[in-house]
Amino acid sequence: MADVLPTLQLYRLVKERFVNTPLSTEGARLYSGRWHPAGRGILYTSSTPELTLLEQLVHLPTLPYEDLPRLFLLTLSVPDNRRIIPADELPAGWRDEATFTQNHQFLAPWLSAPDVLAVGVPSAVVSESLNYLLHPAHPLFAQITVESAKPFPVDPRLWRKS
Repeated sequence: MADVLPTLQLYRLVKERFVNTPLSTEGARLYSGRWHPAGRGILYTSSTPELTLLEQLVHLPTLPYEDLPRLFLLTLSVPDNRRIIPADELPAGWRDEATFTQNHQFLAPWLSAPDVLAVGVPSAVVSESLNYLLHPAHPLFAQITVESAKPFPVDPRLWRKS
């Protein structure tokens, strides 16, 4: 009998149009991000719903509140097969958008041949909190389950007034 790994509960916020493809890495494959180059899809998740909201808010354009997309909070159950990389082990300037190439090179071995399903990295928004990068080429990726997908309205008090 194979060992069953404990699970992590991780979170994603997705726009309504993506709620039916919750584990898709297509957007990441098409567009480069802090931790991956274009052409290599990974799934970005967060350790808490609050952090996933902050991660979304920093990427939303400056729209009027009324024009914000409808968001859904995904709660994922993920096999606990992870490595956590503390901030002091990351390349200098890992938060700086001009140096994403250094982050890509730093994670290149994992991006090419994932030895673990999840890599925990500090959030650039709140470095004391963790985001988890999930690799779709790892065999355990197929065991990720979506426990829930529910509407997640953004509290208008968080939005800038025009």
